Amino acid sequence: MNHFELVKNQFRKQAANFSDKQSNQANESYIRWIVDSLPSSGEGRALDVAAGTGILARALAGRFGRVIAIDLSRDMLEQGKAETEQSGIANVEFVEGNVERLPFGDGSFDLVVSRFAFHHFPDPIKVLHEMKRVCKSGSVVAVIDIAAPDDPELAISCNRYERMRDPSHTAALRREELESLFREAGLAVESTETLDVPVDFNRWIALTGSDEAVERTIRGDLEAELAGGPATGMRPVRRDGALLFHHTYLKVIGRNP
Repeated sequence: MNHFELVKNQFRKQAANFSDKQSNQANESYIRWIVDSLPSSGEGRALDVAAGTGILARALAGRFGRVIAIDLSRDMLEQGKAETEQSGIANVEFVEGNVERLPFGDGSFDLVVSRFAFHHFPDPIKVLHEMKRVCKSGSVVAVIDIAAPDDPELAISCNRYERMRDPSHTAALRREELESLFREAGLAVESTETLDVPVDFNRWIALTGSDEAVERTIRGDLEAELAGGPATGMRPVRRDGALLFHHTYLKVIGRNP
């Protein structure tokens, strides 16, 4: 099975619950943290790359004349279409496609953005080059993703746990790595911002349908860290009896010169 088939299989399991309002990916305050940093263009077009169920695309719908949400997973797109119809939003279009070969002409969009997807890409620079290609000259390309810790050893540890939970995870990048990719793609970095976000372990592990052995292993290592054991890089805490850990959301905004 190649990586793209693995992604499809993983997100087939996640589609129905991906937009759960109780989840971090659908949290309105985190969405505002993203959207408020992005430009708007009432008559323009925006592209949401690896859009999943179109959570960000719908948030951009009031700021652009047309928003296109492209994703590899048909299951995620079908779920997104249903949710968009239910919300009464009429200017979001869902397109199935491989983001390494975006099916759009050069300079087609006034904004090109990707949210919580780069850690699934086997070749993220290829995707970023495509995002730049379809972005108009002078317009914005933005990537929002979970970030690995700055410490290289903790970054390896975090990514190992993420892959255990979701085999389609490739690697969350460190801040300097993502900024470097922007420069390599020929994009001028205008701003970089991070946000620490608590994650409910039970909700996180349930979304991917991980088996019991994986759940026990990750939970056990987080509990061991809380008891004074080795650092996992996940920064676990106990809150009201619940086990949580932390993600760092990383937002890099660049401009196509």
